[in-house]
Amino acid sequence: MTIDRPIAIALILFIIFLLAFFLVVPEYKTFGKLRTELAEKTAEFNAEYDYYSAIDRINLDLQGRQDDIKKIDDALPKDANLSGLVYLLQKTAKENGVMIRNLFLSKSAPSNAEANISNGVKDTVFSIDLLGNYESLKKFMVSLEKSSRVFEITSISFGSTSGNFSLQIKTHSY
Repeated sequence: MTIDRPIAIALILFIIFLLAFFLVVPEYKTFGKLRTELAEKTAEFNAEYDYYSAIDRINLDLQGRQDDIKKIDDALPKDANLSGLVYLLQKTAKENGVMIRNLFLSKSAPSNAEANISNGVKDTVFSIDLLGNYESLKKFMVSLEKSSRVFEITSISFGSTSGNFSLQIKTHSY
């Protein structure tokens, strides 16, 4: 029994088509899924790489600004070291020709509890009675403003006698 050549060719082509359909098409679908997963993983990797590159750039920038960070740490210290603060006020007063008669702590707590809980800043308020002239008071206030610590003079009152001043000073710490 012999098969005609055109029928044999058609039969072989049909078998090749069936083999391709049942063997190659499922693998091609798997290949498509794997290619999609690879694209997702590549995008995820690129996003993580960009994120860590940005963190590295920020870290290098912070390393280059250590002097500025130190100034900020000095301006807002981690704890309210009252003895150092009192010494700074006394030294500044003496350098500017003002004498501190009384210095007492008015308040050492967060000024607005809910607002400061989120950022952790605590206010310390001092009341200071000074003795000196107006020019010395001005120099004292300018020195406080130029110091590395952050001071706010919240009130000034002038005494009944010349040269008596009362200041209320607020400073901040973490």
